[in-house]
Amino acid sequence: MKIERVVAHPLAAKAPKPISFSIGDYSTFFGTLVEVTTDDGVTGVGEAIARKTPRVVAGIVDDLLAPLVVGRDPRDIAGLWEQMFAQLRRWGHSRGFVLEAISGIDTALWDLLARAAGEPLYRTLRGAGRDRVACYASKVYLTDVERMATEAAGMKRRGFRAIKVQIGRRADQGGLRGDVASVAAIREAVGPDVAIMLDANGAFDAATAIRLGRQLEPYDISWLEEPVPPDDLSGYEVIRRGQAVPLAAGESEFGIFGFRDLIERRAVDVLQPEIARIGGFTAALQLGALAYAYNLRVAPHTGFSAGVAHLASLHLAAAIPNFMTYEYMLPELLSADGYTENPLRDIFTQPFPEPREGMLDLPQGPGLGLEVDWKRVQAFEVKA
Repeated sequence: MKIERVVAHPLAAKAPKPISFSIGDYSTFFGTLVEVTTDDGVTGVGEAIARKTPRVVAGIVDDLLAPLVVGRDPRDIAGLWEQMFAQLRRWGHSRGFVLEAISGIDTALWDLLARAAGEPLYRTLRGAGRDRVACYASKVYLTDVERMATEAAGMKRRGFRAIKVQIGRRADQGGLRGDVASVAAIREAVGPDVAIMLDANGAFDAATAIRLGRQLEPYDISWLEEPVPPDDLSGYEVIRRGQAVPLAAGESEFGIFGFRDLIERRAVDVLQPEIARIGGFTAALQLGALAYAYNLRVAPHTGFSAGVAHLASLHLAAAIPNFMTYEYMLPELLSADGYTENPLRDIFTQPFPEPREGMLDLPQGPGLGLEVDWKRVQAFEVKA
């Protein structure tokens, strides 16, 4: 079995309505899908995360990584990963677009091998072997307090036992007081038995995050996610020691080395790998072992990625130790003036798994378990 072809598909899809959160309004979804095909006709699919520039990631796949892996045995995944990573590591490119591109190829390789074996990918990973995982609803986006509380109550009625809530209001949206008011209203709306996670997307400085955390302590918050920008590790350390709400981070980290620094400094309580950024399954499994050694919980992140990354993260959740919960992105997303959607999420010929009472069943087909609808994908492909 030899790798015969690697093809990257840069994608962009306009949201029907923009979504408002602490970074600003988000109106276009991006992603880069990667197909890896062997000489015996087996194809695996992966995804490289792409924020605004999917053709850049596709170019790295096509020009830098594909020439290295074509002609190689796809079963040598760890060796291929190391060689892809080593090409530019000592030239100062051990993060960023390169790791994201590696993520797409690596995920496709694992999907390919699982398909060749005729088993679900989470079985091929030879990990925890869960066939269903706990999940949380993501998420309640920024709008007026009453509407946010109503949205959260609706998620509870649908059976979710955990809900993520956007915070980080600008001054014209009510600032810190508005965030606290939103959380208080949501806790009252869902009662004491629903877990509430908060996501700030790096909106605060350390001092403000500590003030916020102390004000939120009465509301039994499961975690405060990215309170400061992801590169402010000293800020995370100060916040974690300055208030009692557990901290979560990691969606913006690249490879095991980025997470190593986060972990060694005891800066967070919950690790959130983004499989389309960390380096695919190979790097994510390394992180799972490291998290186990440090007794840290792992909650795979999905966010605004395309559906392949969402599906891959689900298989990761089923396999790794110290798993906490999986981010289930709702098909309908709350915007300031109604609901919208991520057109790149449901790009399969079958429906994406739906949760029941806070649990999500793993698809049992070979590989990722769902087939990409390439006709649908073509509508979003970015041409040169």
